Amino acid sequence: MKNKPNRQITLLAIILIGICTQLVAATAEEGFRPIFNGKDLTGWEGNPQFWSVTDGFIRGQTTPDNPTKGNTFIVWRDGKPKNFVLKAKFRLTDGNSGIQYRSKELGKWVIGGYQADIMNTQGTVGFLYEERGRGWLVSVGDIMVVDKDGKKNIVGKIADPKELIKAGYFKENDWNEYTIVCRGNHVVHYLNGFQTMELIDNDPKGRMMEGLIALQLHAGPPMTIDFKDIRLKPLKENYEDAILLFNTKDLTGWTFSSEKNKQAWGVKDGVLTDTGKPVGYLRTEKDYTNYVLRLQMRHLGKGNCGVLLRMVGKDKVWPRSIEAQGRFRSMGDIWNIDQFPMKVDPARTNGRHTRKINNTNEKEVGGWNEYEIYLNKGDLKLYVNSLLQNMATKCWETPGKICLQAEGSPVEFRNIVLLPIKN
Repeated sequence: MKNKPNRQITLLAIILIGICTQLVAATAEEGFRPIFNGKDLTGWEGNPQFWSVTDGFIRGQTTPDNPTKGNTFIVWRDGKPKNFVLKAKFRLTDGNSGIQYRSKELGKWVIGGYQADIMNTQGTVGFLYEERGRGWLVSVGDIMVVDKDGKKNIVGKIADPKELIKAGYFKENDWNEYTIVCRGNHVVHYLNGFQTMELIDNDPKGRMMEGLIALQLHAGPPMTIDFKDIRLKPLKENYEDAILLFNTKDLTGWTFSSEKNKQAWGVKDGVLTDTGKPVGYLRTEKDYTNYVLRLQMRHLGKGNCGVLLRMVGKDKVWPRSIEAQGRFRSMGDIWNIDQFPMKVDPARTNGRHTRKINNTNEKEVGGWNEYEIYLNKGDLKLYVNSLLQNMATKCWETPGKICLQAEGSPVEFRNIVLLPIKN
């Protein structure tokens, strides 16, 4: 009898741990809804000769006795998403497949449009193809801008394919997860959490701004493709055309906080270099108010820097703004500079400094980190390597500059992309 309370406490602890785990999972998937129920093909339409539900996943299969004469698709019929995040797990046995999005129907079970390609080829899987359109668009590791005349321009690197392979970004003949993010004319693919490509599509004739979701079964040798855990998160914001803030060649569109600070900045091999000295910042010439700002940055030493948002007033060290902290091991922290009006979590705040929510998830010195900053009306969200690390509300909604700090230590920036939000 003496041990009974201990058993009760243990049972209670297990229950609480389970509840907390479910809450964390629910938070991580906030806003997503399943578009495949795991039981049948409700909401989907494809040739039943090739598509079925097996063991809780959608299976597409061809055999020597049952080939398909051309690429065939199973189509999700419950909408034509515009701006969204789509997640899906897949497993490929031989052959070639893909996930269609923002696509159009060209015939019975014939689809054309953007495709997140699937193949068991390391360093290639993860690229962007346009089915029955412009063909191969963006290779793994590239960021591309398609201009208004349809010309494809590789403007930088978002990853090294060899490093992606070394990191295990794709598992052959096993389950993998695609994350596809579409906002305006901006498209990004992630594979198992690793960004594989990025596109800014300015071609009004070629690009698709909304459309169907579909899954591909490729013509050719016998193959099997399985899909499960297909979830969709619609995004309510209206995005204008993306802006490549740094053109990878020079500092057009940027200016310095002082003539002296000019010495800290340069461009080398498509990368924006920051020696950290003299202290100051590089800022946009234009003002921006509501947007998503995406960039990659890496430390060349264990130093400090940051991104200043909605900077107003005269140039000085440091101007009134919100700082998305970039210090090594502190990315995701918030600093309030010069009493910028905003509301933060008091439990994580000491004076002007609001600590990030989670432990650091940064790369080591020399590794590229992805910083995504959502600033819309009064809401601020900071994502480091796709993990939400901080939030603020009631931020003063005012046009302001975007600034990159030089703060004593060498740092590099690349792929600085702005997605303006139209309210």
